[in-house]
This record gives sequence, C-alpha cells and structure tokens, in this order.
Amino acid sequence: MNEATATAVTVAADAPAEAPSCWTVLCVDDEPNILSAIRRVFRSTGYRVLVAEGGPQALQVLASETVHLVISDMRMPVMDGAQLLEQVRQRWPAIT
Repeated sequence: MNEATATAVTVAADAPAEAPSCWTVLCVDDEPNILSAIRRVFRSTGYRVLVAEGGPQALQVLASETVHLVISDMRMPVMDGAQLLEQVRQRWPAIT
C-alpha cells in the first residue's frame, strides 16, 4: 500500500460506547460531505460506521475489517459503485 492510498482511507467508529455489539456498515462515496451526512444518520442507531472515499479504499477496509453491509455511491472516479459491489460480491459473498 503506498502512502497516498493509505492516507485516503478514513475509518470512523461512530457507535455510542453503550451500544450493543451490532452490524458494521461501510459507506463509500467520493464526496466527504455525503460521508459526513451518512455518519450522522447512522450515529444514533448504534451501528458501527466505516467510511471510504472510493472503491480501492473500500476494498482495503474490507480486507482488514469485518463488515456486514456496504452502501456505495454509484458514480465515483477510478472504480464506480457497480464495479466495487461486483468485487465485494466475488470476494466477500456474505456481505449484503
């Protein structure tokens, strides 16, 4: 992993400390404002929220974290949402 790629991955655990262990959601979007809004929506639900700013970064997160659900933008540079979700389906078929 090169330095530029490593710094592009943003991981945030937003579940409140008292929340029970539950699903981890990975949100993928190339727009930081959208990721911030999604984090706010999920924050009060108790989900653990991970974010990535693109498909390649999402694959790195998936390789190192247990994720139960992926929510992805469809229009992103480098790897669009359809390409990302196809990779996820092939590599991690248990993820919805």
